[in-house]
Amino acid sequence: MGSILIESDTPTFRRQDVPMALVIGGSETLLRSVAKAALTAQVFLAECTVNDALNTAAEMKPLVLILPEDVYSADSLAYEELARDVQAGLLRVNQDNIDLVYIENELIALMMTAESVRDL
Repeated sequence: MGSILIESDTPTFRRQDVPMALVIGGSETLLRSVAKAALTAQVFLAECTVNDALNTAAEMKPLVLILPEDVYSADSLAYEELARDVQAGLLRVNQDNIDLVYIENELIALMMTAESVRDL
């Protein structure tokens, strides 16, 4: 029995990895600022609670983890390990003095570094 070849004009869907950043335990003010930076950096932004950080990061594999300084300080070793495990950059932000230009620059630099590590 011969094989059947079906031709179609429908394009084949190819999965493309979307660059992502994850804000862990951030305030609304921080989220708004990071969202502006994410537009410039052309990265999809997601957020989660501190309690959901491990599962969300493992599932999403973001290029950058973004944490308020106080959240990071509460368990810095765990966040450093999480960033290593998912091969993500780690951006710590002072929520009391948010510098949008700094966040944009660091986000882009950390994304590029994470992408180069993952390409190895």
